[in-house]
Amino acid sequence: MATSVDNHSEINCPICLEKLNLPKKLPCLHTFCEPCIQSYVQVRTSLFFGEDPYTKFFKCPVCRMETDLANMSVSEWVQILPTDHLIQSLNLYTDTKDDSKTNEIFCDPCLYGNEKNVAKHHCSECKECYCEQCLNYLHKRKRNSNLHVVTAITDETHWKPVEVDELCPSHTDKVMDAFCFDHKNLCCINCLASDHRKCTDVKTLDEIVSDKEESLDMKDFISNLIKVEQCVDSTLKESKEKLAELEGDKNVMFKSIDDLISSTKSHLDTLHGELKGSIEKTFSDTEHRQEFDIDCLVAFQKTLALNRRLTEAVKEHGSMKQKFLTMEKTKTSIQKDFERLHSTFNYTETGKQHVLNIEDELSNVQKLSKLGTLNLKQSDEALTDLNEALCQLGCGPKCAVFEYSFPVNSAYIPQYSPQFGVLKMEAKWRLIFTKDKENFGIYLQCLSVGDPGVTIEASAEFRIVHKVERDKDLIRKIEHKFHQTKYSWGFRSFISWQSLISPENGYISNGSVKIRIKVW
Repeated sequence: MATSVDNHSEINCPICLEKLNLPKKLPCLHTFCEPCIQSYVQVRTSLFFGEDPYTKFFKCPVCRMETDLANMSVSEWVQILPTDHLIQSLNLYTDTKDDSKTNEIFCDPCLYGNEKNVAKHHCSECKECYCEQCLNYLHKRKRNSNLHVVTAITDETHWKPVEVDELCPSHTDKVMDAFCFDHKNLCCINCLASDHRKCTDVKTLDEIVSDKEESLDMKDFISNLIKVEQCVDSTLKESKEKLAELEGDKNVMFKSIDDLISSTKSHLDTLHGELKGSIEKTFSDTEHRQEFDIDCLVAFQKTLALNRRLTEAVKEHGSMKQKFLTMEKTKTSIQKDFERLHSTFNYTETGKQHVLNIEDELSNVQKLSKLGTLNLKQSDEALTDLNEALCQLGCGPKCAVFEYSFPVNSAYIPQYSPQFGVLKMEAKWRLIFTKDKENFGIYLQCLSVGDPGVTIEASAEFRIVHKVERDKDLIRKIEHKFHQTKYSWGFRSFISWQSLISPENGYISNGSVKIRIKVW
C-alpha cells in the first residue's frame, strides 16, 4: 500500500476525470469513484424509473452494459460493490509523490478520511502505513491485527512493488492464484476443482513468474494496446464520416425523387409525401444506430486507454506476479468489451448505391400504392481491423454473449429474440422461447444455414438469470452441428413452468425471464 506512484501513472475516474477516490468496480469490471457512481446511478434510475420500488437497472457509463440493482436502494447497492484494490494502491500515493521536497509517506487510514498525517510505522501484513495515533487506537485495538509485525519507517525503508491479491469473480471469497493455459483463464482453487479438473496445463502464478519471467514482455503488450487504440480511433473517424455522408445522401435522394415526380398529377404528389416520410424515418433510425455505434466505439476507446494506463502503471511498479495478473485480466476485460461492442454494432453503408428504381413505374403511377422502399446495407466490416488488432493482443473475440428478456405472460408463442452474430463464424443466430402447460423450452436457431453443403459446428451455454444471486442461475450446455435439416437445437423442457414462475425461485422480474446465451 505504501508504494509511491508517479503522476503519469494516475488512473482517473471516467465520470469526474479526477484521480479515483474510493474506487469501486461494477460487474462489467469498469471502475469509478464511489461518490461518482452513486450519484450517476441515482440520477439515471430516478430519471427512468422515478420512485418505482421494483427492480431498477442502469447502463455502465463506459460500456453500456446493463446492471440490476437487485431491489436495493442505490446507497445499499454501492456499498456492496467490490473495491478495486489495485487502482487504490496505485493512486493512493500520488499526492505523496507530488511533495518532492519531503518525500514523506502518509498514514493510510488518514488518507481515507481526506487527511494527510505523516506515517511512522508500517504493517507488512496489512500492507498499510500508520501514524502514531492510528497505530495505537486503530491497528493495535483490533483482534485480527494487534499481533501483526509493525516496523518503523525510516529514510532507508525499502518498499516492495505493487502487488494486490485479485479475487475470483465466480468465487468472491477466493483469490486467483493459478492460470489454466488450456482455457487461457485465471482461476482460484475452487475453479480448479470445478472447471479445470481435466486440464493438463495448469500452473500457479508463482510458478509462472519463476518459469516464464522472460515471457512477461509488457512493453510489447502495451505497444499492442496502443495499436488497438489507434485502430478504434480510425474506425471512429470512419463512422463519423459515414454519419456525415448519410445526411448528404439523403438530400441527394430527396432531390432526385422531387425531380422525378414534380410533373406528375395529384395522386403522385400524395405518394411523394408518403415516400418522403418513409425515407425520413429510415434515415432517422439509421442515424440513431450509427450514433449508437459511435458511442460504443468511444466507450471502447476509453476502456482501452484506461487499461493501457493501468498496465503502464503496473509495468513500472508491479511485481512479476502482478504484471502477469494485470495482463491476463486486461485481455479478459478487453475481450468481453469487444464482444459486447460486436454484438451491438450496426455499421451502415451510405445510400449512394441504393437508387430507388421508380422510373419504369411512372407509366402506371395511378395503380401504385407506394413508390418504393429504402433499405441501407448493414455490415460489421468496419470491425475487421479492430478484430485483428485484438487477436494480436491475445484477446480476440472467440464467442458471442447475448442476453434477452422474454415476457412470460405473452399470448404469442413461440417468441423470437433479435438476431446476434459470432464474428469468427460469420453466422447469425437467435433464441426461441416456447412454453406449454408444464414446461419452459429454449432453442438456439442458426439463421445462416441454407445451403445443403453448409454445416456450422458450435457450442452453446444457456443460462436463465436469477434476478438477485448469480450462483442460482440455471445453466445447460450443448455441442451441435447446425445444417439445413437441423438448424435449431435446445431444450424442450429447460425447467418446469411452475418452477420458473414461482416467486420463491426468483427467475421472473417485471413479468419477464432473462435468458443469456454464450455461443462459440
